[in-house]
Amino acid sequence: MKNTNLRCLKGIGFGAALLLFTVSPAMAQPIPKIPSEVIDLAAAEGTVLVLVGLKVPWQMESNLSEHQVDVQRAAIASIQKNLLSELEGKSYKIIRRYDRIPGIALEVGADALAELAHSPNVTNVLLDRPAATTAEEAPSSDKVPSQLFTTAAAHGTVLVLAGLRTPWQREDQLTEELIALQRNAILSAQSYILAELGGTQFRVLRLYRSIPGIALRVGVDALRVLQNSPAVTNVVPDRPARIVR
Repeated sequence: MKNTNLRCLKGIGFGAALLLFTVSPAMAQPIPKIPSEVIDLAAAEGTVLVLVGLKVPWQMESNLSEHQVDVQRAAIASIQKNLLSELEGKSYKIIRRYDRIPGIALEVGADALAELAHSPNVTNVLLDRPAATTAEEAPSSDKVPSQLFTTAAAHGTVLVLAGLRTPWQREDQLTEELIALQRNAILSAQSYILAELGGTQFRVLRLYRSIPGIALRVGVDALRVLQNSPAVTNVVPDRPARIVR
């Protein structure tokens, strides 16, 4: 496993250093389901938009047979139903139901947020934000360098590495249990990104297990989604993989 991870890191190159969302070495405790910024915003505003990761075994549908896709989607729908039953009587509103990834987007109050924190059906909760209303709307941050938009506009697509907003620490500093938790958090963030990119021009090139990142080929519309995504920390140019002879 360690040799595989080392080959993966070497293949990423210098750009990977920009992707790593580092945390203090003191992080020797389970990763919390709900970040403090989500809790603080709910307390200040009364409600908060969140993306909820669900505890469902998941694989990219391109790796599954038609029957397996149906089974996976049914499992996601079942867990969504269970979660909504748990939230009955609490302050919440459904924003989006996903069928291809294990997640659901909600607007929740403090009581519903507390329920999510204790639910066995929830893996993690991320802060969500309203999508831009038009394709021409100015980006809300500088997560995506302007030259990437220029390249995508000129060539149709561009290769990128997107860093994901999830706590991360080198696996050789973690226990097996914490490694599993960290990898689940990375997978949840990746699945959110894929859901947000639905309907845009993109293709997945690499899904990383050990670092919070994803490699993509994207068009301008997908770049705008990455720019505004609450699950993305930054986006850097990628290069085509070199064939070792």
